Amino acid sequence: MQALVNTNAIDPLVERRVYAQEADGHRHDYCQLLLGLRGSATLEMHGRQFQASVLHGVIVPADCQHEFAGQGDNCQLVVDMPVASVAVPAALFRRPRAFAITPALRGWLDKLPQLPYGPALRQRQYDWQLAVGLAGAVAQSLGGDAGEGCGFPVAQIDAYLRRRLAHPIAMAELAAHFGWGMRRFHDLFCEAFGATPHQYHTRLKLDAAVGLLARQGLPLAEIGQRLGYGDQPAFTRRFSQRFGMPPGQWRREADSGTAAKGF
Repeated sequence: MQALVNTNAIDPLVERRVYAQEADGHRHDYCQLLLGLRGSATLEMHGRQFQASVLHGVIVPADCQHEFAGQGDNCQLVVDMPVASVAVPAALFRRPRAFAITPALRGWLDKLPQLPYGPALRQRQYDWQLAVGLAGAVAQSLGGDAGEGCGFPVAQIDAYLRRRLAHPIAMAELAAHFGWGMRRFHDLFCEAFGATPHQYHTRLKLDAAVGLLARQGLPLAEIGQRLGYGDQPAFTRRFSQRFGMPPGQWRREADSGTAAKGF
């Protein structure tokens, strides 16, 4: 099957794809994750070969020409991740690489048939919910060498910010916690994460909101409080700015999709 190209500049796209044995190739302006569901696929980037399988995933950086072909009976989960979509350290996606599919990642892959799906906007909620979970698991799996060459603790910073979604982030305290001067820390953070600490922390909080909105028993006000927003209007305003609709509408759209996506 010919791989589709994501034309949406903001949202992630999550699809199951079967690759033909005849080689093909292209490039795109968003990074991409391939995770094996069945069989394997081979990719060539920068003169090196990588294999996506049930044991290993592959990262395709943005604007990286890559040739790909399936190996027999195969099925790959492909996640297109535009730069403005889910929050992950940008340093993780700057070069081609293979990575082991950890138990955490496998757990997300095993959830595929259980997550809600429907057409149009309902598929959008499905893709965001799955991509957010996968992004966290991938960041945990790959973050160890993201600060290559300078010893900047990208994985530890990312994990720390994910644990403290309800807490305000002060630059001086964050830099001191990791033993760096504030100015140097800010420069290295922006380089590694592709955003300022405040911007990245806000994206993490709104990513988490996508998962919390799927929990039917949680009122919107409580979700906002869990994410550190002082009141529901503040949460609604931030959520609407990022996703183009208030969280209540997002939840209603997701609730209207009840069929299982064809995974």
